[in-house]
Amino acid sequence: MARQSDLARQRRSRGHTQETLAYRLRVDVSTVARWERGASTPTPRMREALARELGLSLDQLAALLPDAPVPPRKPTALDPVELIKDVWTPAERDGLAARLTDDVPALELTGDRAVRVARQWLITPPPTAVARLDGTGQRIGHTTLDRIRARLRYLHHADDVVAGGDLHTTIRREVARTADLLRTASYSEDVGRGLLQAVAELCQLAGWSTADGGHLAPAEHYYLNGIQAAHAADDPVLTAQVVSALAGHLTQFGRPRDAVQVARSALVRIDGLDRGAATPTVRALLHARWSWEHAAAAENTQAATAIRRAQDEYGRRRDDDPDPPWVYWLTPAEMEIIVGRVDTALGRPHRARQRLAPAIRTCDHRRVRETALYTTWLADAHLRAHDVDRAAALADRARQLNETIPSAYSDRAVRHLTRRLATAR
Repeated sequence: MARQSDLARQRRSRGHTQETLAYRLRVDVSTVARWERGASTPTPRMREALARELGLSLDQLAALLPDAPVPPRKPTALDPVELIKDVWTPAERDGLAARLTDDVPALELTGDRAVRVARQWLITPPPTAVARLDGTGQRIGHTTLDRIRARLRYLHHADDVVAGGDLHTTIRREVARTADLLRTASYSEDVGRGLLQAVAELCQLAGWSTADGGHLAPAEHYYLNGIQAAHAADDPVLTAQVVSALAGHLTQFGRPRDAVQVARSALVRIDGLDRGAATPTVRALLHARWSWEHAAAAENTQAATAIRRAQDEYGRRRDDDPDPPWVYWLTPAEMEIIVGRVDTALGRPHRARQRLAPAIRTCDHRRVRETALYTTWLADAHLRAHDVDRAAALADRARQLNETIPSAYSDRAVRHLTRRLATAR
């Protein structure tokens, strides 16, 4: 190990006291003292800044630091409910960034944690987001934010045509890059809120795509961090979107009753806002998801009520509504498909076929995952109408599509349909 005084000697040769060096590096004086005693070692990012201040190369700096520092103990897993607070301190900010960029334990959704997170969000006022004016990295403004948002839009549209098995790694890298700016860059409060919104939306997209890639625990980790980011940004509509998307994830992977409670919290929050705060399309999306959660939980009366509300809201939309960008995909054809799927679950297969078949024909068939999914839903409607031959033909088509993409969503749907067809024959 290098002598403990070497680092201090180099610091003094540059005219620094511990206090002035700490000020330049934006760290506490005790941090510098621990480095010089060999009690801790700078992070890789901090080593670059320290080397610049001391006029050293990274290799020269490494020679002054302990040769074999004891690795820091991994942080223990955090209870997801602790994410939702009415404060936004540097600790919360850096914790969010660390969970999305560093090797930390994934947040777990065992038991009733998802429901507890949703309820905690409902009763917790949003924090006052603080500006980050002392970051060690670049100063960013609206130009950087616009680039991040453009990249986000690109990834949304990429997800339309690329399945999660191929895309989720790219999206997760984008989450990490964007989240890292929270703790390293300098920015105004307005830009900081925009950055949190971008992180939240990226987390929702990462949750969806990562689950489609077959990685459930990381997907839930992204959803939960997205809820925290949207809440910290004081954006209840975006938070409701991420909460509602988490409910859809729970339904997809076998927890529909929890999903009903989670989705309800999103709707309660949205229904408490002025009509102008959430557009009819947003409200339609959240009610449509809630309907499917009820249907999956075999709560048919509630599902029927919710899908009627979704249709009513969608009928109120106008071309000049200030819809958020993330709701772009809910076209009239997509709404028909959603309603048709619910019709099937509610025992109305003939009505479902009337909706699903023409709507599917108008969809962009470059969207292979969605086409495969929708085809299984139409096959299910035929099967419930006792048209087994047509259901089998559609199942074959869905299988062919599914074989061309790495998608856990379409794979599960095809396997489920195949089992039901085997029973029906």
